[in-house]
Amino acid sequence: MPSVLIVYGSYAGSTAEIATKMKITLDNLNCKTVLMPASATQTDLTKYDLIVIGSAIHGDRPHENVVKFIEVNRSALSKKKVAVFAVCSTITSTNAKRKVHALTYPDKIANGLNLIDKAVFGGIVGQAGWFGNFMGKMILGVTPGDYRNWDEIRTWATALVKIVN
Repeated sequence: MPSVLIVYGSYAGSTAEIATKMKITLDNLNCKTVLMPASATQTDLTKYDLIVIGSAIHGDRPHENVVKFIEVNRSALSKKKVAVFAVCSTITSTNAKRKVHALTYPDKIANGLNLIDKAVFGGIVGQAGWFGNFMGKMILGVTPGDYRNWDEIRTWATALVKIVN
C-alpha cells in the first residue's frame, strides 16, 4: 500500500478541488494519502513513496507557493518518485499554439526534478465581464466554463499508483 503526499497551489480553488479528487481516488485504491497546500516550510518527505505536486498556472507561471515548496524541499524531492500536474485554462484553447504551450507547464513546475509522470488538466475559466470574456476568447482562445475532466483526472491518479507499485 503506497504512501502518497499530494501538494498543491491553487488560486481560485480549482487546483485544490482536483487535488482533493485525486486523494479520494488514491484512498479508494488503498493508498495512504495526505493532502497538503504548498508552503515554503521544509516537510519530512521520507515517509512517502510518491509525491504529487499540482499547481495552478497564472501568467505563464506556476503558483509561487509551489515554487517555494520545491526549492525548500529540492534535496529530499530529488530522492523521491515525483509526479506533477498543472491546471490551466489554455489547455482547452482553440488556439493550437497556446494549447501546445500549455503542455510545457509541468516542466516549469518541476524545475529540474526527475518526474515519473506529468499531466495538464483544464480548470475553471470564470466570467470576466464582456471585455475579459472577449479578450480571453480572442487572445487565449478560451471561454468561461468548467473544463475539468474528472475521468481523465481519476485515470491519471490511478496510473500513478501502478507506476509506484
